[in-house]
Parts: sequence; C-alpha cells; structure tokens
Amino acid sequence: MYPLLKLAGKIAQSNVAELQVPYRMTYALTYRCQLTCTMCGIWKRPPSEELTLEQITDFFRSSGRLFSWINLSGGEIFIRKDLLGIMQAIDASCRNLYLLNFPTNGYETDLITETVRQITRSFRFPRVLVTVSLDGDRELHDRIRGVPGAWDRAVETYTRLRRMRSSRFDVYLGMTLQSSNVYAFDDTVKAVQERISDIRFRDFHVNIAHVSKHYYGNEEHRSVAESQSLLSQLRRIEALRDAASMNPVQFLEKRYQGLAATFLRTSRTPLPCQALAASFFMDPSGTVYPCTIYGTPIGNIRDSDYRLLQLWNSGQRPAVRQEIRAGNCPQCWTPCEAYQSILARMIPFRTRSKS
Repeated sequence: MYPLLKLAGKIAQSNVAELQVPYRMTYALTYRCQLTCTMCGIWKRPPSEELTLEQITDFFRSSGRLFSWINLSGGEIFIRKDLLGIMQAIDASCRNLYLLNFPTNGYETDLITETVRQITRSFRFPRVLVTVSLDGDRELHDRIRGVPGAWDRAVETYTRLRRMRSSRFDVYLGMTLQSSNVYAFDDTVKAVQERISDIRFRDFHVNIAHVSKHYYGNEEHRSVAESQSLLSQLRRIEALRDAASMNPVQFLEKRYQGLAATFLRTSRTPLPCQALAASFFMDPSGTVYPCTIYGTPIGNIRDSDYRLLQLWNSGQRPAVRQEIRAGNCPQCWTPCEAYQSILARMIPFRTRSKS
C-alpha cells in the first residue's frame, strides 16, 4: 500500500508544481532484437556498450529510491541473459516502486513466459504489466516485423501470459498504428479472436508510431502527424471501447487516445510535457535523455558515479527542461511521455490543453 500512496502523492504534487526529481524512468536495457521491423531501426544499430549488471546494480542502489514507476524497454529485453539479475537489483533497491512495466515482441515464448513467472513469484513488485506487440493479422504482422511466424509466437506468448493474470500481474496486446496498418485494427482483433474467443477491444493498447533518431533510428520515416487517416481510425477505435472504467490503465489508455486526436490535428503535444521533471529516458549505455523522442542528452550516469541526482542537478538538465517547457522540442505523443503528462493534469483547473 505504501508504494501506491507514494506514487499518488507524487502525481498529486505534479498537479500543483513542477517536480524537482523524477518518479518515472524509461530504461532501454538493450537495442538488440530478433525482429526487423519496418517502422523501427533499432535492430539496425551496431552493438552498443550496454551497462553491465554490476553497473546497473550500482545505479539502482544509489538512485532506485526515486522511482515509483519503471518502464523497461528495448530492443527486446528478454535477450539479456542477466534480466533476472536486473530484476533482483530493482527489487532490492527500489523500495518505493509501485509499477513495473515492459513490452515484448513475444518471439521467444518459452523464455518469456518462464521469466515472467519467476518475476511475479520471486520479487515483491506490487504491479507488473506486460505488453505483447501485435501490429496486424498474421500476414500483416509478419510483414511489418520482418520474420515469418512472429504473429503465431506473439499470440501464443500472450495466451500463456494471460493465464497468469492476478491482482499483481496483467498483460495486454500492444498495437502501434502506422501507415501500413492504420486500417487493420478490426482485422487484428478478429484474427486474435479466432485463437482466444473472449478477447475484447480493451485488451489492446493502441498508440501511434513516432520518429526518433536517437532511439528508434527511423528518421527516414515521415512524421506520423502527416497521416491524417490515423485521426479517423483513433476516433473509431475509441468508440469501440467499453464505457468508462475505474481501471487506471483503461483510463490512461482512453485519455491518451482522445488527446492523440489533438496531436494529430496540431502536430503539437496536447498537454505540457513532464520530461526531465517527472520522467526521463536512459539508453543501454547509461546516457540520460529527456525522453525517447528528444535527442539532447544531459549526460551519462557513468560520469556521475551512477548517481542520477548528481547528473539531474547539473547545469545541463535545467536548460534542456526549459526548452521543453517552451515547446522547443520535437513534439510527440508517445505513451512513454504522455501518461505522466496526463496524470499531471488531473485537477480540473489545470486540464486545459496547449493546443
């Protein structure tokens, strides 16, 4: 109960004043991936100098108390053979942590399901959420992901993880809308329903593709905001969802999609961004960025003895944060950044959009 109250307190504080230390961290454990997705260039990257387990342990030992929410990302995080060791480091040092979430491409079904089983049984994380990526029906998904059989493996992974649901663990399917699958949501749901009869629209998390040089490495793709067909599809998907729910995940998903329409119309972030206030992004080498989209680093934790606050309080972060406040950043609406911005506008008199 204490970690939840701690998170709630930080969210409440972010509604009345700018946070001086972050409560959410997005950390790309690796850029390695088995798939060759068309909308993402992460898999093309040469091997990076990933932080070792010892260095990750040092980082969380010195900084873990800050985090109420950790989003692990990749690449594909299950490629790291020391993943359970990383989870141990998080569990040992992040005593205020309430939510741990991470995506997976679902390709290594046996490895993923067994590892998630150990994570939920061996560690004390109050809430664990997993998203299995699925971007179309069998044919479309495999074409987007570049590997035959990727759809079948992803759906099987989701099916097995779904059986493990509990009060502490949940799993969703994640669909990233882009030019190649913008009209494919219905067909995707129907294809999964042939395998899982009781699948529902609410079992899908839907977001929109973005361009990022320092993270996705897909700067050759056109901006998502140019594809106005996404706007009508997002409205349609939102209409298909269930009525308002008290589930906080469903609330964030619905609010995210509703505000995505504003982003697509204006090409501007619809709410004041919380990057480098409530949140930040760290790449596999330990370089800290505002987010996955804005490619201006504030430094590397190796140079601050793995102490985030030492880096956070340096001269670089306030200057970059001021650029974000002024809107002089790439402008995005990716869930990694949107959710804490939504949560920072829960008090009615602060819910007005910048658009």
